[in-house]
This record gives sequence, C-alpha cells and structure tokens, in this order.
Amino acid sequence: MARTVKSIEKSIKNLPQYKNKSNEEIKKLAKEMRERELLFDVDWCGLSTVEKKKADKTYRNYLEKYNIEKFSDVEDLKSLVQNEVLKERIQRLLGESDSIPKKGTIDSLTSLQTQIIKLKEKLGLFEDNKASGFDYIQTLKKKYKKWCEDNQLSRQVKCPGCSKMFLLRLRTDKYDEQEHPWLKDNILCNEYLLKLYKEKKITKEDVSKVLKCSVDYIDWLIDKLEKK
Repeated sequence: MARTVKSIEKSIKNLPQYKNKSNEEIKKLAKEMRERELLFDVDWCGLSTVEKKKADKTYRNYLEKYNIEKFSDVEDLKSLVQNEVLKERIQRLLGESDSIPKKGTIDSLTSLQTQIIKLKEKLGLFEDNKASGFDYIQTLKKKYKKWCEDNQLSRQVKCPGCSKMFLLRLRTDKYDEQEHPWLKDNILCNEYLLKLYKEKKITKEDVSKVLKCSVDYIDWLIDKLEKK
C-alpha cells in the first residue's frame, strides 16, 4: 500500500541527504515519491499470491524497459499484464488436463490473446523501445497512427441496395466546441466531483465509481492538482 504524502514527509525530513532542504522542497519530494509508489502499487484482482508476484515482476520489467509514463498508458499496461497472467493460467490448466478443452475455455483463451495483441500494439511494445529519444519519438508516431485508425473522420460502408462501396465523412465545421466535462489538462477529472468530495458531501469511493477508476487514482489526481 502506497504511503500518504505526510507520512513520506515525516520519514524523509530527518534523513542526512535532505537536512538542508526547505519544507516546500521536502513536500515536493514526498509528492514525487508517492506518485512513484502509486505507480508500482497495483492490486491484481482475481490473481493468486503466486500470480500476483509474477504480475508484479512482469509489470516492473515493462516499466523499466519501455517509455510508459501517461496515466492512460499505465492503466493499459496493467490490463495487459493481467491478461498475460490469466492467459498463462488457462494454458497451464489445459496442459495439466487430459480431457478435451471446453469451447468456453478456448474462447476465453482466444479473447485474452486478442486483447493482449491490441494492447501491445496500442502501447507500442512490439519493438524494443528503450529510453532513446529517437525511439521514443518513433513510438509516439506509431501510437498516433493507431489512434488515427481508431478515430477516423470517414467510414467506408456498403450500400444495402446496390452493394457499391461509398464513404461517410464527418464534417468538423458542424461541431460546437465546449469544455470537456471529464478532462482537465488531458487527464481524467471532474472538478465539481472533487469539490463535492472535499466538502465531504460524497466519498472518495463515489468519485471513483463515477469516473470509473481506482480510489488510488483519486489520491493521485488530488496530489497532482494541488501542485499547481
């Protein structure tokens, strides 16, 4: 479990290497350390103790090897690791059984493999992306290309009458701009929800349910916004 910012401040302020730091500098360091701890503090739901250890090791290896920093990418990475461990579980059970696999088991295995491939493609993990500036830019380009493929401004469809192919294009000049209610600085956030939480009108769990995220994310979000 990740420590609070205050508990980290308390534990580091008397260390020799930080004795000349001001209170503000200590607080900033504590926030950075908490963010780091939250990054590695993952609750692998549905996994056994052995599988959780395997997931932690795989997750850390990915973080050390690849440039994964954005919160959305980290969440995708967690899903990828969970799927990989579940896939290994099914493969192990199939190997231990002499009976013919049930269709549901095969379907689950196929679904997990499909999700793994999609997540790896989305995160740009099919090639070695160690911390090189050039490689990182190439990774971003691939991610952008994938995003464009998933968010096209046109759709190719077939006419049900004559069976000819034609395009449906979206016209961006027909849109009305408005402030996004669920994003702030490109991260998942709703300031009114956080206001209600700080006024103790709703709980942290209520906020996480509405935003469909973990409770830890709410802590991370509040810490991030308080830095500004």
